[in-house]
Amino acid sequence: MGGSLKDRVRKIYPDVPIEENSLDIFVGLVEIQEDIAGKLSGKYSDLDEEKVREVLSQGRPVLSAMELRIDDDDFASAVKRVAGYLREELADAREGLSKVLEAQESGQLDLSELKSAFLRGDIRAVHDAANRVGVDHEMLEAVVAWATQPFFQAFSESVKSAVGFEGWESGRCPVCGSFTRVGVVQPDGTPLLKCQFCGAEWVYPEGKCPYCGNSDKSTLMVLGFGEDRRFSVGICRLCGNYWKVVDEGVAGTDVPRRFYDLWTLKVDLLLAGGGKG
Repeated sequence: MGGSLKDRVRKIYPDVPIEENSLDIFVGLVEIQEDIAGKLSGKYSDLDEEKVREVLSQGRPVLSAMELRIDDDDFASAVKRVAGYLREELADAREGLSKVLEAQESGQLDLSELKSAFLRGDIRAVHDAANRVGVDHEMLEAVVAWATQPFFQAFSESVKSAVGFEGWESGRCPVCGSFTRVGVVQPDGTPLLKCQFCGAEWVYPEGKCPYCGNSDKSTLMVLGFGEDRRFSVGICRLCGNYWKVVDEGVAGTDVPRRFYDLWTLKVDLLLAGGGKG
């Protein structure tokens, strides 16, 4: 799997109904995130492994019982890098992103409170901060989410290295508790789910809904896409959700799994309106 990230991801461009420049910007943003996460790898090396195992054995995601520590200076640096990059790349959003960076520099934007609000799911507080700075709500929310994600990814990698996810049977992420629409069948046939936020991967049976756990074949449907069937979609009639699967035995392993959700965007468009959230 040699070559730069951009070279490897460029292979999916013909399959994704988004203009090339926008895809390039997204890949550049992921590169920044991966660099941030890499520099954070030592921050979570002191995990309480016994506690992590205990929480997982109870069928609970790790972060439902443990706090994700995010240093204020590290978070400020991440926000600056993400907002700075997007300001250079997105002409339409340049003015708003400049305001975010200026408010960060002046202290008008309380990043510590913003971080805490995002972590506890208080999106209203994020929107209130956007109002005070005079920027679009969704813009600030996106910047905060992109800046926060590498911390989750670094923590998730530490949990994987220290403990692993063997025995985890839920369709929810064992680290952050998110549901995911992205499944993988490895070249050896092992089926996985991949968290779209923190990046955790865990074995999960094919033919079982990751949202509600339904495995009744009479209420589950699997459809293949394309002549080679490298993509498929599972649809659960019981809960109304769907999930996408990339078969690496057909698709290969050159494309990083981080981009599988994007790679299968056409599946989402075909199913638009056919599943919940």
